[in-house]
Amino acid sequence: MVRLVLLRVLESYFRHRWLYLFPIVLMTAAAIAFYFVTDPIYISDGIVFVQSESYLASLTSVRDARLTWNTPAQETKNEFGELLQTDAFIRSVIDRTDLEADMDVGPAGVRELMKNVRENVWVQSLGDNQVLISASDESPILAQQLASSAFETYLQWKINSDKNESQAAQDFFVDLVQQYKSDLDNARQELNDYLVNHPAPLRGERLPTEELQIQRLQAEVDLAASRYASVLEKDENARLASAQTENDVRQTYFLIDSPEIPDKPGTSLKETAVNMIVFVVVGVILSVSGILGAVLIDRSIRFPIDVHYVLQLPTLTQVPDVTQPKSRKKSRFGRKVKAAETALVDDSSVATDKDSVLNGMEDDQFSFAPLFEKQDSQHEVAEADLEAVR
Repeated sequence: MVRLVLLRVLESYFRHRWLYLFPIVLMTAAAIAFYFVTDPIYISDGIVFVQSESYLASLTSVRDARLTWNTPAQETKNEFGELLQTDAFIRSVIDRTDLEADMDVGPAGVRELMKNVRENVWVQSLGDNQVLISASDESPILAQQLASSAFETYLQWKINSDKNESQAAQDFFVDLVQQYKSDLDNARQELNDYLVNHPAPLRGERLPTEELQIQRLQAEVDLAASRYASVLEKDENARLASAQTENDVRQTYFLIDSPEIPDKPGTSLKETAVNMIVFVVVGVILSVSGILGAVLIDRSIRFPIDVHYVLQLPTLTQVPDVTQPKSRKKSRFGRKVKAAETALVDDSSVATDKDSVLNGMEDDQFSFAPLFEKQDSQHEVAEADLEAVR
């Protein structure tokens, strides 16, 4: 069965080999055209060093330490990836580049531009404390601008985020300071009023009830004073954090290698070769699919082995193919000679197999004598025609 399949595949290929080679040639030409038509892509990179805590933060407690399993670089990468999915961040990135002039092309054009920028900017971690910010574009200048703008926009987002938190804390503590100050003043006033109304005796000691009341009022004053001092400290820390947020952020995220204008495309020869090989492989797949499809559709008998597998019958004989290629100019005489020779060859091949067929079927109920007698007569007529032509 394997032999039959191989024969059918090879026969189908060589019967229309130029047709099956056409997809390969076409996809190869498409790969070459793709190489020359596609514009080169330039990539600009910048490396940022991320500290877990800046020196300023350690001195002023401007940022609370958080327990996390992620490294500083991984946290920065995750934050950057989430920000790239927001339109506000992408708009801020575009505003710092020459692409800002393309933001007035209408809503559809703006969405397409933002989609392209989102796809052309990415971040990856390089170890525990380093982050690689990359941007690609057909223009090397825009690639450098996108990478730089992405880093500056991220820093500004961190600064604004910390400032917003500090401002919210300040607004909260301002009201709380006034309330706690009022509670402290009331507690002190209540204690003073009680002492005025219950002065200490000239002789002896105060009554136990007065001592307990004074102790209770003093405890309330101490508690109010403690709460007021605590909220004052937190309010001061919030104001300090707001004033030092920008310096802290720029100390935490330090740009080691700033993005530069690339002088050559970012696509390597290896990637180009892989892309071209993909085109060729697609052409090969199309050709093989065509060959296999032709094999599956073709139900004709083309080989003696087809008779055995398709018809479940033995092959008695086979007439050889003695046809010759057609010449451009054939005379009537040449055609007659060829026809006579072909008839002789066919009859000779039949005559050669006559004895073997008769010997193998002596006991068969059918008689092949009339058939062979007819073939002998045809053979004699063919010989006579050949002699007449000669």
